[in-house]
Amino acid sequence: MAKKFGFSNAFKKGTAGVCFIGEVKLKEFLKKRIKEKPGKIVTTEGKVVGRHPGIFYFTIGQRHLGIMNYELGIKGQHKIKPYYVAKKDVKTNTLIVAEGENNPALYKKEVGLTDVNFVNPTSQIFKLKVLARVRYRQPLAEAQLIEVQPHKFKLVFKKPQKFVAPGQSAVFYNKTSEMLGGGIIK
Repeated sequence: MAKKFGFSNAFKKGTAGVCFIGEVKLKEFLKKRIKEKPGKIVTTEGKVVGRHPGIFYFTIGQRHLGIMNYELGIKGQHKIKPYYVAKKDVKTNTLIVAEGENNPALYKKEVGLTDVNFVNPTSQIFKLKVLARVRYRQPLAEAQLIEVQPHKFKLVFKKPQKFVAPGQSAVFYNKTSEMLGGGIIK
């Protein structure tokens, strides 16, 4: 469709920017629309490691945060693992980071879903084995889609999934990779 309509990004493989507006970084795009609201950057252990200009400028799993280890400074950078955004606490305006790319805080075993839609709706879902994807280009992961209340679902993964972010889509498929439906991660 992008090629058909002559979009400049028709043949791009992927981007860290905002794909629908071209070569603009997400933070730059948002800064023009959302006022800065500085806050703390805190580790999963509760240690303050820096400050941020606004949590809306960051995404779950983001690595480049513009902070350094206060105690070790520039010379000690090679002695620490990088920090990744693990959570955003909007109420306290706090960015929670986890040290190291394999930190358990970066993984989720289960997620709640809202606005779930099915390609072929059925009134009796209850529990369904599925293959699910919660990030763009992520490999499909084995999971169970469970209806916890009428029209309220959770997705429980066989193996915890990395960088799962509230507000993103979760899409589920059957064992032959046919799409069954999807919902929004809460």
